Amino acid sequence: MRNLKLKTLTLSVLLAFSLQLNAADMSIYRDGESAVTQNYIQKTMDQYFHPVKKVAKGKFRPVNGWIRESFRADNVPMEKYTRNLYKNERVLLQCHGGGYLLGLNDNYRNFALLQADALKADTVYTFDYRHAPKDLYPSALEDAVRVYKKILADGVKPENIVIAGDSAGGNLALVLSVELKKQEIPLPRGLILLSPWTAMNTLPSHKNNSSKDKVLGDNTPLNAEIGKISYANGINPEDPRLSPLYADLRGLPPMLIQTGSYELLYSDSVMLKEALDKAGVKSELKIYKGMPHDFPLVLPELPQTEESFRDFSEFGDRLFAQ
Repeated sequence: MRNLKLKTLTLSVLLAFSLQLNAADMSIYRDGESAVTQNYIQKTMDQYFHPVKKVAKGKFRPVNGWIRESFRADNVPMEKYTRNLYKNERVLLQCHGGGYLLGLNDNYRNFALLQADALKADTVYTFDYRHAPKDLYPSALEDAVRVYKKILADGVKPENIVIAGDSAGGNLALVLSVELKKQEIPLPRGLILLSPWTAMNTLPSHKNNSSKDKVLGDNTPLNAEIGKISYANGINPEDPRLSPLYADLRGLPPMLIQTGSYELLYSDSVMLKEALDKAGVKSELKIYKGMPHDFPLVLPELPQTEESFRDFSEFGDRLFAQ
């Protein structure tokens, strides 16, 4: 254990030093709306979506003391990551994004562990829910309920669970919470939603930010899915089962909502905050100037991403201090 702490401390010092150097290099991008920053984001995303050379990726191996277990809960593939660093009972459950079209991948595994560091959690659950085009609504929701029940069956107390979801994963985290309330299953302590897709009908930013958002906007791989919605299974896009913005949100746990001002789904976050206020649900909305969809996931080097993880961490501390 002493060696683990020493290694973790050493890695933390190296990471902090690296971040300081990176922050100095990236400080010119602190103004998210500047032409310099937007050109950088455009160039980075062009390379991300259209790499000149594909690099073969090795098998995912968790680092920094994390130990992975893989298993199934009612046939839903799950992964559990544990370590003994913070020595608390905080648990992160990740609902990954991807437009309900993509499965769990290494980018999301890494992201979940970074979020766990921000939450100061020693336990992380991820799961590979069914998705379109093969499986339609309510397959992902059914899988999420099974996963949550499995976590409770493992002895985890609901008040120790924080659910984090981005994009479609933010949608899933919300509809899961509504479904848990409906089934009278104890709710988690809180939700942290990054760029959540809360309404599958057309909201103002879906049009107004279509040329600004360089991750989900015009000419990006998942842009067409915002209007097509393969997962919908013929259900009206305004149906609260698909669009939790219109669901009964009363009684849901506290939430942190993070979005970029250039985000295609900007209205999804702003209107969710308004709906939560009306429902009497405690929530915080953080808007990052000039940032596109899911920026902490795809643009980890930007100072805005560092800020978003700091906000994530501070919200988690406030949540568990209550």
